[in-house]
Amino acid sequence: MKIVVGYDGSEASKKAIEKAKELVSTCKVYKISIVHVETQDALNYAPFGNALKMHDVDKARDEVFGDDLKEMQEAAKGFENSEVVTKILEGSDPAQVISDYAREEKYDLIVVGARGTGGLKKFRPGSVSKSIVDNCCTSVMVVK
Repeated sequence: MKIVVGYDGSEASKKAIEKAKELVSTCKVYKISIVHVETQDALNYAPFGNALKMHDVDKARDEVFGDDLKEMQEAAKGFENSEVVTKILEGSDPAQVISDYAREEKYDLIVVGARGTGGLKKFRPGSVSKSIVDNCCTSVMVVK
């Protein structure tokens, strides 16, 4: 089984990571991808706008996305007997990007956190997790 976990640094996404770890301990999971969707292009945040030399592109990406990647790598610790990949994906719609990634890479399951917003809304999934459930052709687990 291949699992992709949506991660945005929130408590809900950290719970999704923990649930994926439980799945690894009970199922044959041979690959886990922890993905974060960044909706801002690193080049827009470069010191001189889009006027970058090609060798500066990776440096600009590291400056913008570095903290997210470090958080994901820290969250990825503790998976055993599975290949773990951390990846930052770019796109304007996180739900669509995660769904497309899972479909294109032939993942069996998407694990995402539900967003508790307080009051009666805490029982409903967040907009990204709801959109993934509603529109994805891959199985989805929403973790509370």
